[in-house]
Amino acid sequence: MGEAEHILQDLPCGCVVFDGAGMITFANRTLCSVLNYQSDAILGHSIEKILTISSRIFHQTHFFPLLKLNGTVSEIFLTLKPMTGSPIPVMVNAKIQNESDPIRYVCVFVPVWERRKYEEQLLETNRVQQKALDENAMLNRLKDELESNQFALDRKISILSERSQEYLQMGKIFMHDMQEPVRKISLFFDTFMRNAHIAPNTDDARHLSVIKKSILRLRSMMGSMLDFVQVSNASDPMTLLNPADLITEARNQLMREKDAIDFNIKIGELPEFDGRQTQIKRVFYELLKNAVENKAPDRTLSIEVTAVISEENIYRNHSSKYKYTDHIKIEFADNGVGFDSQFNDYVFRLLNKLNTDSPGLGVGLALCKQVISSHYGTMKVKSRVGEGTTFIITLPLRQIADYTN
Repeated sequence: MGEAEHILQDLPCGCVVFDGAGMITFANRTLCSVLNYQSDAILGHSIEKILTISSRIFHQTHFFPLLKLNGTVSEIFLTLKPMTGSPIPVMVNAKIQNESDPIRYVCVFVPVWERRKYEEQLLETNRVQQKALDENAMLNRLKDELESNQFALDRKISILSERSQEYLQMGKIFMHDMQEPVRKISLFFDTFMRNAHIAPNTDDARHLSVIKKSILRLRSMMGSMLDFVQVSNASDPMTLLNPADLITEARNQLMREKDAIDFNIKIGELPEFDGRQTQIKRVFYELLKNAVENKAPDRTLSIEVTAVISEENIYRNHSSKYKYTDHIKIEFADNGVGFDSQFNDYVFRLLNKLNTDSPGLGVGLALCKQVISSHYGTMKVKSRVGEGTTFIITLPLRQIADYTN
């Protein structure tokens, strides 16, 4: 018996015996050593003394009722509270030793220090797995949304492409088909005028003069409309452009076409940008021509062209989308007659013009805006009556290929 008690005292696990009221009647040396208690300090005390608060609650609501009901419990996890130091997680096996008075229960406590680490690892694994599942679900949702948007975009592009081709084809057919009958009307009208011998300053002469002007206007209008339809569909490749060179070429072209024009132009430092050369040069030409046609009568026309680099959002139709890239902002400023700001949008509409004395039909600025839009840019104007006008063009420095990088 003495050897058996010695073995019991030094078991590699804690052992405690308590009665039907939960009072400890025996605690081996191993348990006392783990808890830093002398055996006298816990003998005669409730077993709850060596349990943490949460384990006490569990002991009262589950452990002890289950032990009394079944006479045995196994692999129950509790936490012991030592006199000093950190709580000790243990696995408990207990069994009733004597079912009649005095009732005794024997409990064996095995420390499971690694259990908490394993639990934390399992919790972390579950957390990571749940996060992956959530992210995967989100990715799948985004993928579905992206596919849906791509499908809708593809359909819109198809429809838009077909409409654009139809519009271009109709414009060309309409203009070409109209050119020939108008040319014949003009030809026969001139022949008629040469042979008719209409007396000047008569009603017939005035009526025929009106008809002549209308024919010329109709021919001019058809030419301008055909030009408007064709300019944005030119097959220019997208290349790196030097805007200063294009402005100089546009100025020389304008001076060749219009005699006796006198204006000063100052071109600042303009960075290069991607664009279609013919179209962008046409924009510069139309802006110079517009400035010449609207110069103030009391001073020499001066034009100043400047540019800065700024970051702009490439999304123009999605208010919730943002991606900022470098853009060039070109300002064409002149000291012409200017106009009221209420006409800022009006001047960009087709066949609109404020100066009725100018020879143009009101196509140039509409054409400019169309070209800039086809380069994914914007064009605005600000003007003051009697002080001049500034056109502001904003274009991406690099076109679509760079956006997708």
